Amino acid sequence: MPSTGSQEQRAPKTVRSAAPQPRPGVPSWGLVLATTVRLWAARRRERLRRSPRAWLVAICVLAVAVAAVVAVFQLTGTSSGQAARAPASGRVSQSPLALGGSARSSGAAAAAAAVRAQAAAVRTQAAAWIAGQVGGGETIACDPSICTALSAHGIAPSRLLPLPPSASAAPGADIVAASGSAHARLSADAPALLASVGSGASLIEVRAVYPGGATAYRAALRSDLTARRSAGGQLMHSRRIQVSAQGAGQLAAGEVDTRLLVMLAVLASQHPWRVIAFGDASPGVPLTEAPYRQVIIAADGGRGTAGLTAALALLRAQHGVYQPAQVTTVRLAGGQPGLRIDFAAPGPLGLLAGSIPG
Repeated sequence: MPSTGSQEQRAPKTVRSAAPQPRPGVPSWGLVLATTVRLWAARRRERLRRSPRAWLVAICVLAVAVAAVVAVFQLTGTSSGQAARAPASGRVSQSPLALGGSARSSGAAAAAAAVRAQAAAVRTQAAAWIAGQVGGGETIACDPSICTALSAHGIAPSRLLPLPPSASAAPGADIVAASGSAHARLSADAPALLASVGSGASLIEVRAVYPGGATAYRAALRSDLTARRSAGGQLMHSRRIQVSAQGAGQLAAGEVDTRLLVMLAVLASQHPWRVIAFGDASPGVPLTEAPYRQVIIAADGGRGTAGLTAALALLRAQHGVYQPAQVTTVRLAGGQPGLRIDFAAPGPLGLLAGSIPG
């Protein structure tokens, strides 16, 4: 029948267009199976005309062949689909690597930014400490970045001496503020450690120059520590100075600056005093090397404001090493007036040549 034959001719074309193209020189599985069925039917044409059973066998063979063709096309289509998707899968597998490299780059940039921020914070902290604690007449040798931070904290440029990168000494300076490897090179010229801020690559050390170098400084420091302990013991036994158990331990350990010890003895010669607390410890330095330079006291014996007024006048009349950096009145717990005395860094060594009067 013409209409059926036309459909049968168009169907193979549709199947072949959907199936993957075979390799040159290799027949497709569909063609092989179709040829096999056609040859099998031709050889059995006469038998099929005479025997109904032969027709049944032919139909079964044809069904098996069709099933085989369908299975083959399904397998071939699946393989082709997987092959078509393989490049895309390869591209996806490369994406995590690219993303990983980008993440590592971003992480490295963030870590570098954090290091820079930490270094800037340490410079700010060190500059604030120097501006608030170091004497106003001291000349400061500093790394360029630290000099910039010191200027931002109000230290006059005339007091600053920028250090070259390879400097091993700081001629003309009283104080050295250096970071990185510079403080190691300059420690011999400036052996007195006043403050240590930060750590690792961000470490900044503030040091004081001492005549005679490190050896002379260590000898003077040992002698001064012994004198501070002796003078502190005498103050603890004075009837005109009252100290807490904590304050007594600090005096006995030599952890109080010699200028405070001297001024407490002088004040006690006029009026009785009660020591509230010692303070202003230097960051990162043992108290035996950088002792307390601040004390808060209160007048004892009911003298109150009159005693504070007399003490203020006495302290503000001092000159030279005994002139405090700051003397202020404070309000203590309970509303009692008190007096705070601050001395600047660095503290001079060797001031105690004799005993402090009791």
